[in-house]
Amino acid sequence: MSYLFSGLWHFAAAMAFAVAFGVFARADPTFYLLQIAFLIPLVLSSSALFFVPERYAKKGALKFLHYPLPDWDVLLLGPASHRNWLTHSAFVPLSLLGAVWKWPHLAHIPYFGPVVLGFCLGTGSHLFWDCVGSQRHKIVVVPYWFALREGPSRLYLLAGAVASLCVGGAFASVQNLGL
Repeated sequence: MSYLFSGLWHFAAAMAFAVAFGVFARADPTFYLLQIAFLIPLVLSSSALFFVPERYAKKGALKFLHYPLPDWDVLLLGPASHRNWLTHSAFVPLSLLGAVWKWPHLAHIPYFGPVVLGFCLGTGSHLFWDCVGSQRHKIVVVPYWFALREGPSRLYLLAGAVASLCVGGAFASVQNLGL
């Protein structure tokens, strides 16, 4: 099954969130889109390189660039674990926030702020689009044994999206990245 159209929708959602953050931050829709340190993690965590043909995407490290970060559960745990509760959550944004909390000197590394904001917005937009754009929802807790039903799965994805976007907004305001 081709990831092209689904990836394109995930990409569109990420661009919409980035434009909205730019308008909110500086009244400039392209404010964040012009920063490569923001744009690369945004794309890798929201839609990845969805346009790469599948015959090339199944080889080596390129398969990790073909799937967005939340969908790495398919590569690492198998297809039955798609939409794993851990990878389809705000775990990565919260981990980045925890790392900055524990080691505050990380925040002074050049380009660290835009990279973290890109990952937060990308993950949030991916979870949001999975919540509203997908027909089937099933958050997998234990493959073949326990999964959330559709309603709780949608709420879980939406809560993860909101948490990711809030972490990104909070981090951007603390780092003076325009919010």
